[in-house]
Amino acid sequence: MNFNYYLPTEIIFGCGKVKELNRLIDKGTDNILIVTDKNVFEKSGAQGAVLNRLKDFRIEIFDEVEENPSFRTLIKGTKIAKESNAQLILGIGGGSPMDAAKGIAAFATNEVNVNDFFEGDDLSKDPLPVVCLPTTSGTGSEVTPYAIFTDMEKGKKVCFSKPGIFPKFSIIDPELSYSMPEHVAINTGVDALTHAIEAYLSLQTFPMNDLFAIEAVKTVLENLTRASQKDKVAMNKLAYASMQAGISITHASTILLHIMAYPLTVFHGIPHGKANAILLPAFLEFMKRKSFLKQKVNTIWDMFEEFGGVNNFITGLNIPTRLSSYGIRKEEFKNFARDTIIKDDIKITPAEVTEEDIIEIYTSTF
Repeated sequence: MNFNYYLPTEIIFGCGKVKELNRLIDKGTDNILIVTDKNVFEKSGAQGAVLNRLKDFRIEIFDEVEENPSFRTLIKGTKIAKESNAQLILGIGGGSPMDAAKGIAAFATNEVNVNDFFEGDDLSKDPLPVVCLPTTSGTGSEVTPYAIFTDMEKGKKVCFSKPGIFPKFSIIDPELSYSMPEHVAINTGVDALTHAIEAYLSLQTFPMNDLFAIEAVKTVLENLTRASQKDKVAMNKLAYASMQAGISITHASTILLHIMAYPLTVFHGIPHGKANAILLPAFLEFMKRKSFLKQKVNTIWDMFEEFGGVNNFITGLNIPTRLSSYGIRKEEFKNFARDTIIKDDIKITPAEVTEEDIIEIYTSTF
């Protein structure tokens, strides 16, 4: 057995832990840029909790991060970070603000054009330090070296990954997630679920990583429905599962399912987690037939049996699993498959996957 395990992010987990924020920031830090979504920042309670503890710092707030942050948002946030001489970037919100914070931290210390970087240029200087405070339970961005951005001109999602964008520390305070609307709790919860499933099946995983992944799957299955109904105990457990799933994909990545879901978000505006959930039953059916890790696939499959099977679990969350329900046309599947087959995640999927297989999976969900 061979593996590397690297998680430089300090994790501060627990209700009320946001109160420790100012104590954890390095001495010598004066200027902080908060990267967030205005609506989330205000409604989650993060605004009061954070600003009350940062009175001794000069604070700039960039609160224009949209769902699936675009290159335009990354460029604008980077400009603000440079103009404010930010020394630390604080990402507050769901995956989008945390991802935006990571990208801004990287480009704020470099002169590379964002578009040029994603065409092959590199970053020569280390990013600014990043701190994350998640207000949802699903993306796991608070413990990963990944940030996902949308290239609106080319109609595709791109993954930015550098060890330097690991958050310096992340405060996972479940109380900040209590304001999540039901649909947000569900969509982010199924994102954590699919993260854990894909990490467990990935060819890059290893037994220690599987412990995090399988525990996250179990926790989400047992708690997501109650968490979406504002059960605080279940919401606390979901925050923990999201973190575990994030650690899992840090070391094993996602596989076929996530990259198949990206076109549903880019071209049809389906929330990222929900897009994964829509395709999950068909993906697992395919893996049962084609994967060469059948025992692991069956382990996941059997975990859903207590909940009526994978399709019943997803539809029980009011997520239809038919693509036709979302206005998606069969004629699009070929282009979706072309965008998917070229991604590196195909190589770590434990099955021989062809473009025709991908079209078949999409078609089976129609």
